Amino acid sequence: MAKESDTWIMHGVAEDDAGCIHTVEEAISYINQIGFLPLFRNEIPGFSLEERTVPEYWWSDDALRDPWQWRKIIARSGKAAYGRFFVGKAGFISLTWLPYFANYRRDGYDFDALWDDEKASIRQKKIMDLFEEEDELYSFEVKQKAGFGKGGEKNFEGTITWLQMQTYLCIRDFRQKKNKAGREYGMDVAVYSRPEHVWGYESVTSAYSEEPPESGKRIVRQLMDRYPGATAEQIQKVVGVGPGEEPRKKKTKKSVNYPASLLKALQLDVEALTADQMRGLEFVIGQLKESIQNVVRLHYEQGMTLAQIGEQIGRSGSRCGQLNKIALRKLRNPRCICWITEGYQGRMDSIGKLVAEEKKELIADGKSEQAELLDQSPEALPDITANDAETLMKAGVYSLGVLRTALKEDFWTRAFPGIGIQNGKRIVNAMLKTGLIDESFESYKEASDPMYVMEKRRIMHEKRRKENKSEKL
Repeated sequence: MAKESDTWIMHGVAEDDAGCIHTVEEAISYINQIGFLPLFRNEIPGFSLEERTVPEYWWSDDALRDPWQWRKIIARSGKAAYGRFFVGKAGFISLTWLPYFANYRRDGYDFDALWDDEKASIRQKKIMDLFEEEDELYSFEVKQKAGFGKGGEKNFEGTITWLQMQTYLCIRDFRQKKNKAGREYGMDVAVYSRPEHVWGYESVTSAYSEEPPESGKRIVRQLMDRYPGATAEQIQKVVGVGPGEEPRKKKTKKSVNYPASLLKALQLDVEALTADQMRGLEFVIGQLKESIQNVVRLHYEQGMTLAQIGEQIGRSGSRCGQLNKIALRKLRNPRCICWITEGYQGRMDSIGKLVAEEKKELIADGKSEQAELLDQSPEALPDITANDAETLMKAGVYSLGVLRTALKEDFWTRAFPGIGIQNGKRIVNAMLKTGLIDESFESYKEASDPMYVMEKRRIMHEKRRKENKSEKL
């Protein structure tokens, strides 16, 4: 497509030309044959869908013959990736060649590792964060939710194009907007998604075992085989990789001084940890399941990407990503964070003060005998198993006084690995039997009334939904 005398001119072929593409099925077949194909004419002659189709059919709104409509159908079908992959211009990549483009363009980085290594901008991060919660988003939704527009972030088009160029995003579909009644209206709008959502992490990253420069060479060789007349300069302008370029060193995740890397992920504004705070950090990490601990250690201490971790421990990169998110969610819990911010001994001292307050409360209620029990370990509790007691002590519940303070909290079992519904009930009932708690405690209400728990969760989720909505506004 070129502008001549203020008129846009399409360059294509006659319908009876031997190389003419007549249908969307033929277009998909040709994309798979070539491997990747720009939508419009470019510096390499013949290397576009435009030059293989009938010019008169473009923008005719005939889904059977209009290549402009075909791009929607192809994107929606998932039979090829569609997006601005060719130095900012639109085109297609076959599913066979998508892993090589992802490996070369990303240079060995999943986006989370790119951000951790401080190689991604805050604008890019704001957009990619949206796709942690949503699989697909309209372009206007991405712009709005990521804070672009008047008074907010600038250069939305440049940012969303870069994310497509690096294959972190693709155009999944084109759809009309919907009003409150659910009726469609207006022009079709691009719908973005992560390639990993559409085709799976394993598929998209299947070339990660290859050095990124080698994937770049593959792309060049494929293009030169199909278009032997293409020059190095032309290939560089269209695809972004030159046949004679010096191999780049594979970028690995920089070694960030631990624990700074983990503190950043936890969003803790702490420049350096004291020895006691470090002990607290190691303590809370030790509460995680071994599989989750391994991911944390390898990712934040050794600087490995999630894909590299997956290769080492025999899991997929996507599963390692899930385990990492679980770890961060657990460690961000206020009950865990306090061990880091206060330090191990500092937290123990705070717990001691809390237990002293618990003693005062019991004595004031005329329960001096129960007050004396607060200094004893969970092993002294009747009707619980040795495993229950061991689990509690491993989680830092060294005394019944500490346990009593925990049982005042909502959903107390969430703070202690290994404590679930059944053994949680045993512990609560045992504490009730000794007189250390009464029926007013939240833990007792949760243990004795499933409907009470459901209602609390409903209220909690509703509150969180309103808070999220308020933050977005």
